[in-house]
Amino acid sequence: MLKSLSNTQKGILAAFAGFTGFAFADACSKWLGAHYESINIIFWVYYLAMFFGLALSPFLGGFKQTLKTTKLHLHILRGACAMAVGILIVTALSQGMQLATMYTILFLAPFLTTIAAMPIFKERVPPRDWIIIAIGFSGIIVAFHDGLTTITPEIIYVLQALVFIVFLGLLARPLGNETIISLSLFPSITIAVLMSVMFWGDIELPQMIHWPIFIFNSFCVMLGLSGIAYGYRIAPYSIVAPVHYSQMVIALILGYCIFGDLPDIWMLVGAGIIIASGIMMVRNKE
Repeated sequence: MLKSLSNTQKGILAAFAGFTGFAFADACSKWLGAHYESINIIFWVYYLAMFFGLALSPFLGGFKQTLKTTKLHLHILRGACAMAVGILIVTALSQGMQLATMYTILFLAPFLTTIAAMPIFKERVPPRDWIIIAIGFSGIIVAFHDGLTTITPEIIYVLQALVFIVFLGLLARPLGNETIISLSLFPSITIAVLMSVMFWGDIELPQMIHWPIFIFNSFCVMLGLSGIAYGYRIAPYSIVAPVHYSQMVIALILGYCIFGDLPDIWMLVGAGIIIASGIMMVRNKE
């Protein structure tokens, strides 16, 4: 079935899997934030993701082929960006920021990534794609019609994370010939090494009962890094970027199921608009 899909359709599916992975990872990090400092969560999640990458490398491009990379500097740069995103978001979540509020800010990323890709990669965005992107963003406006009334430290953390998320997306395209697993393996190795050097004396061993959450979180992060980067690599930014909106729908569901965050009618209507825009984008590329 996958062989019959175009690169654009594969890119959409890969990005959806990636954004879904990050939605679950954020939920795990918020839960773990009640028990651990941010640096402990980030270190162990990416340390475990490194081993996931090594274990899955034979099926996703091969370990030897992955090591033949000629773009190690880009992988390391992506790792540094991913570490910054992780620390900033986990810190915000551990200080009580709701998943829904966080995504209000992060959903500026599709617009910013699409706009940045135009001069950098000479990418032309058809008017119809701009309309669909705008429809998706209107769902965010509807869902959060009250806006952000107060600028708190948590909001500043997420705004900073937004910048690094855009860079992560833009750094994916130059990795066109790299193996799929390299898109998450090298960043995970980079983060594990950097955090070992910077924070080794402050790293705590997780409690045994929490290891399953850390392991699941690390798998979701690996899926997010590889899936989104692969989507950006094989499909236009203007098409893949709006898939980011699906993360809000998943976050609403997880927020309700895990943390008891009950969405109001505006949230539900906004989520419906976002889902509709996603369907429109996929059908537009059939």
